[in-house]
Amino acid sequence: MKYTFDLTNKKQVIEFKQTDPYNPENTLKGYINRRQGHLYGALWITHVNNKPCKQLIYSAPKQHYPFDKSKDGEVTNWEFPDCDFVELYEKLDGTCIISYVYKDSKGNVFLTYKTRLRPFLGSSKFGNFFELWNEMLEKYPNIINYVFDECHNCVFELYGKRNKILIDYDVPLDTKLIFTVNASNGQIYPPTESAEHDIETIPVLETKGMLTDWHNYNVDGQKGIYTGIQETLELSMKIDEENKIMKGMEGHVWYFIQDGHAKQIKLKPPCVLKYHWAGDAIAYESIYTTVINAFENFDEPKYSDVVGLLQEEFDESKIEKSRVRIEKILGKVLFDKKYQFELAEDYTKMKFDINKDKVTCMRWFGKNYPRTEAKRIYNLLKQYEEKE
Repeated sequence: MKYTFDLTNKKQVIEFKQTDPYNPENTLKGYINRRQGHLYGALWITHVNNKPCKQLIYSAPKQHYPFDKSKDGEVTNWEFPDCDFVELYEKLDGTCIISYVYKDSKGNVFLTYKTRLRPFLGSSKFGNFFELWNEMLEKYPNIINYVFDECHNCVFELYGKRNKILIDYDVPLDTKLIFTVNASNGQIYPPTESAEHDIETIPVLETKGMLTDWHNYNVDGQKGIYTGIQETLELSMKIDEENKIMKGMEGHVWYFIQDGHAKQIKLKPPCVLKYHWAGDAIAYESIYTTVINAFENFDEPKYSDVVGLLQEEFDESKIEKSRVRIEKILGKVLFDKKYQFELAEDYTKMKFDINKDKVTCMRWFGKNYPRTEAKRIYNLLKQYEEKE
């Protein structure tokens, strides 16, 4: 199976020339595909250390729903992939970390890691996935032995309070292997099958069930099973609307297995979907989580970067209707991140601990910052403390 993408279309690719933080002797040059489909996030490496060394690196394609959504919000055209059976896994709400190996012009092999739309893990004052992932490599040292594999790229999810997107997890930071990708053709394999021999030594997402007789049902029957599981997940979700806290399972990823590899379909309960689909414009929460996700791939995201990510879920007309909202939310998040960075410098310098002595901490900030900002300062410092 061969895939290509248009290197001349600047809307579909991101050109890069960067040093590999895990192999700092190497500088890679090439392109990242940002077009939806099997090659989403794939790298086309053209040079390693200024020497031609062409190679295609598969990434983690976005998962899709088994239906279309009309402009008025109706769900239509249900269709599920053909399969021998279906495996169900929890959909974790965090950041995809993808391991891959590449070669230099001499044939030397190197292991590194990336997020979907970056060639390597980024490090900036607004987000440091390089350091966060290094913590996981220290926590699970056998990951390195498992992922140093020329045959497969491994996809992990980095999740927890310190990398919060929508779901509020109890753990500060953790990771799980969520699937692997065949490095030569991009085919996908579910986590338990991928890690069959290493399941005791690396963190692997556990199966939530199997549908062995799926192919015996017609589309209406399959739809009934799917919506029934949606309702079950809905009942288990705990939501604090006032404080924007959601606890529970963000959803499932279903693996439709046929001929040894899989196609992925995602499932989310209605309470999660409403954040994405409410009203004519895109819901606030959906834009907010997309902006947060944008920091995985861009140091300081622009409007066009956020729109590119929103196009994965929404059509152009809905995005255009949401233009003002997108710009406001992006501006707010950028302001908060810059403000938090400024606060954190003083917080660290003064050696405060807001969890142990809130009064002393907030009294100092009340004297040195506008009192009207007290609530915002407190929330930003609490978020910073959780991330640390």
